[in-house]
Amino acid sequence: MLGHIERTRRIHCERREPGIYGLTGDMFPMQVLITKELSKEENYWLQSLRNNLKAGAEIQELLERYEEKKDKAYYPELMNLIVRANWEQMKEEKQVCEALRELFADKLRESEEKGMESGLKQGPQNVLELAKTIFRLFRAGVSPKRIEEECGVSVEQVKDILE
Repeated sequence: MLGHIERTRRIHCERREPGIYGLTGDMFPMQVLITKELSKEENYWLQSLRNNLKAGAEIQELLERYEEKKDKAYYPELMNLIVRANWEQMKEEKQVCEALRELFADKLRESEEKGMESGLKQGPQNVLELAKTIFRLFRAGVSPKRIEEECGVSVEQVKDILE
């Protein structure tokens, strides 16, 4: 693939590390990641962004590593992507499904509580209208920060509604 890019697009491909290639010579510099070539330890989370995780030890390790990082920025979203990409493998792993429920239980409870509080304050009709407005603005390309200002809700609430 990289040879084809070099020949057809005249873009220079430079290996920076195993699995990480810099592409120069186009309008914008780019990177190509080849996950199977990435060092497992140094790029664990990047290497896990694929749709062919193996049920068993590989998924168990992923869950254990996530447990250590679940409260850090972006890891819940990253884990969500990995789980969705590997849904069939996750379903095969019965213990994993239970572990996933446990891992996400706190977040689910928090979201439910926030939603209930918001709904009780605003009333059911107002919540529906608010959600419609947020979706309409988001589809129109308005940023969550701007939606926060226009709708009088926090960015976290906007993200919760969009999810």
